[in-house]
Amino acid sequence: MASEAIFHPATGSVQFAIYPDGYDGARIIARIDEEALHARFHAPEGRDADLVQAYARNADSIDALATARYRENPTRAVCLGREDFRA
Repeated sequence: MASEAIFHPATGSVQFAIYPDGYDGARIIARIDEEALHARFHAPEGRDADLVQAYARNADSIDALATARYRENPTRAVCLGREDFRA
C-alpha cells in the first residue's frame, strides 16, 4: 500500500496511518514530530517533503512503535517524539 503520510504544519509533524488489525480493521492516525525525524532519522532541514521521505524510509520501525503505543492505550492519541526513540 502506498504511504498515506503527509506533513501537518499545525503540529510540526508527519501524520501517517497505521492498521493495527490489518487493512480490513481500523485506520488509526498517528504522528511523529519533526524533531524526532531530524534527530533520530536524520531528515534534512528545510523542506516538508524531506520529513515525509524520512518517515517513508523508516516507516517499518516508526509504524511498529506507533502500533505498540496504540495497543498500550487505544483511547490515547499516538504522537511520537524524540524521547520515544532513545535507547
